Amino acid sequence: MHIIVMSSEYVKAINSQLSHGLDFEKKYIESTINKMLKVELGMVKRELKQVKNSLADFEKRHKMSSDEFYKKFNAGELGDDREYIKWYAYKDTFNKLMERLKEIEKIVHA
Repeated sequence: MHIIVMSSEYVKAINSQLSHGLDFEKKYIESTINKMLKVELGMVKRELKQVKNSLADFEKRHKMSSDEFYKKFNAGELGDDREYIKWYAYKDTFNKLMERLKEIEKIVHA
């Protein structure tokens, strides 16, 4: 996943336009940002699908849900087998993607 962090100058400029710009400028900026977020929402959903498939493979092999695994791994009950580290990475990625999905959906569907 490639993430670009917007510089504070861009954020200030957009904020200035939204607070002082003309109505048509505000609507244009809001519409553009909304479209960008919808594109990102689609990308996050596609990534989530791929990560879910990987998690399902781990769950089948180890006969344990990813949530249960995550708790046990964090509690130090499973050791540091390479397979568990990979599973942990996928579960951690899944959790972060879900947070991002919720953040975007709150904005897009507001």
